[in-house]
Amino acid sequence: MRTPLVRGLLLCVLAAPAAAQGGTDTIPTSAAAASASAPGPTGLDTLTARAVAVHPAVRAAAARVEAARARIAPAGSWEDPMLMAGLQNLPVSDPGFAGEMTMKMVGVGQRVPFPGKTRLRRSAAERELAAAEAALDAARLEAVQRVRDAYYELAYLDRALEVTARSQQALVALAATTQGRYAAGLAGQEDVLRARVEAARMAEEAAALTEQRRTAQARLNEALDRPSETPVPPAAVPERIARAAVAASPAEVRFVSPALGARAADSPLPQLRSLEETAVARSPVLRERQARIDAQAARVELARRDRLPDFDVSLQYGQRDGMPDMLSATVSVPLPVQRGRRQDAFLAEARADSAALEAERHAERNRLRLEVARLHSEAERARAQLALYVGSILPQGRAAVESATANYRAGRAGFEGVLESQGTLFSYEIAHARLLSDFARAVAELERVVGTEVLR
Repeated sequence: MRTPLVRGLLLCVLAAPAAAQGGTDTIPTSAAAASASAPGPTGLDTLTARAVAVHPAVRAAAARVEAARARIAPAGSWEDPMLMAGLQNLPVSDPGFAGEMTMKMVGVGQRVPFPGKTRLRRSAAERELAAAEAALDAARLEAVQRVRDAYYELAYLDRALEVTARSQQALVALAATTQGRYAAGLAGQEDVLRARVEAARMAEEAAALTEQRRTAQARLNEALDRPSETPVPPAAVPERIARAAVAASPAEVRFVSPALGARAADSPLPQLRSLEETAVARSPVLRERQARIDAQAARVELARRDRLPDFDVSLQYGQRDGMPDMLSATVSVPLPVQRGRRQDAFLAEARADSAALEAERHAERNRLRLEVARLHSEAERARAQLALYVGSILPQGRAAVESATANYRAGRAGFEGVLESQGTLFSYEIAHARLLSDFARAVAELERVVGTEVLR
């Protein structure tokens, strides 16, 4: 059963006579009228550039990159040397500096890592920086996709509001026509009342669409780090995306085969296998996971080398009163008496973490392939349906409306038939607008997942 919105929206073929008729209150059409000047690719590019520059998630990811970069230098440095000062061999029973072994001592000590450990720590920190940079790329792509998704939803809602406004105007004109026929005894009063009721219902439907637009506007403003009520100009799917989705003329619509359910021909999307390979190669999410695996590999090697001792080296100078000064040097190494409980356990932990990261990357790669396949299918589904609408459904629906309207005016058909045919046509037009938005949103999400533009 069609809703009042569907029945009413599909009456806008009578919008031309409506302009000359006047009648009851009408829905404001400022948003619809402004849609002709809605931002195209340039306006959308401006919005995405702002999101990349100001969104808190992007700024947080950029700050993590700086933090990771700052950790590299400390990771590749030795520990600070230790300065020592004190007394040695001071007699307890007769304190003083007269004894030949009593001396005032000053020295310096340094822990020297076993060769290769410092390099591995620095390597791990550098890989963590690469992971943070990949996460920043992912955050930027996410910000762009969020803007586009909200924007394309706004484009659909603005189109629906435009159709709703024209529908009300058409219903007002139809009410005037039925009023004249009723006065001439050619139509029943119920036709007049039905037209007026449907015209009044358009205001209700427009109110619902307007609230949905406010929600989509808030989503867009959130992605732009702006207050929710910041005005957003009427939106429209960019011409480049619209032409990629479906040909403008029914004569240009083709399918890959005459089989039922065939896809539309001349797809602007690469083959699924190619898209999956591109996603695996370019996805910043996978690059981040690979960088963390590389960092963990360095930590595994470091844990293995932790079985080898670091060296504590010290040099001390002792001053004695009335006797030659003395110089001492020491080298100390830890005894691995806790190796089974410490170093071996640390190595086992590092290896387990490495295995977990490898498994997570494999799972992410599978999820990525699935996501690419899903979005590719959604985009192709939208293209096939759009091709059907442009190639046959909309032209035949318009022809049916023209026939029903002509028969009604000639007295050969009832008013219900006019509403039915017009309602069917406009449900098709609303579905066409929805599919175009769905295609644009699927492409935007596919580009986020793949990590690059996908339309050829």
